[in-house]
Amino acid sequence: MRLLYVTDRSAIGGERLLALLSELSGAPGLAVSLRERDAADREVLELAGEARQRLGRGVSLFLHRRLDLALAARADGVQLPEDGLPLPRARAAAPRGFRIGVSTHSAAAASAAIAAGADRVLLGPVFDTPGKRAFGPPLGPAVLAQLPPVSEHAAEVFAIGGVDETRLDELEPWRDRISGVAAIRLIQDAPHPREVAARIAAR
Repeated sequence: MRLLYVTDRSAIGGERLLALLSELSGAPGLAVSLRERDAADREVLELAGEARQRLGRGVSLFLHRRLDLALAARADGVQLPEDGLPLPRARAAAPRGFRIGVSTHSAAAASAAIAAGADRVLLGPVFDTPGKRAFGPPLGPAVLAQLPPVSEHAAEVFAIGGVDETRLDELEPWRDRISGVAAIRLIQDAPHPREVAARIAAR
């Protein structure tokens, strides 16, 4: 099972984030998505460069929301919000091999992103998570049954929202619909995050 770590520097501080990225260097089955909502462009670019150096080339690096910054940072891809830059426009502006992800909040939106050719699709929140309670109840893992099997398309599909190791078994019935899980606290709150990444990669 693949793991996508979505960063939240505001929750742990810059020094802890950089140390965490160093610990995750070369972790198998791992990708990292830098989510920097309020930082200045120059700060995001500097952080992306530092993240790339600490993670090594074996871990793919995405930037959230901003295609221009992701390209300038020479990231592996961009993660677009559901209501952000349309996928066809992003694809037209990106070089060959640059990966484009889309974050979605319903099975219909996720299926549409898959059909449109997104390289990575996030669907959530699948489980309860404090940061999303204001937007309504979680979707529940059974929502994954509405997605096409991963064998029928080329996108990586990740369940996100409230995912921790105790809930991975709840996703097992729909393992044919997802490539892995995406999470913030699963990694950031772990005493030994590399061990968490290794356990998930082994599932």
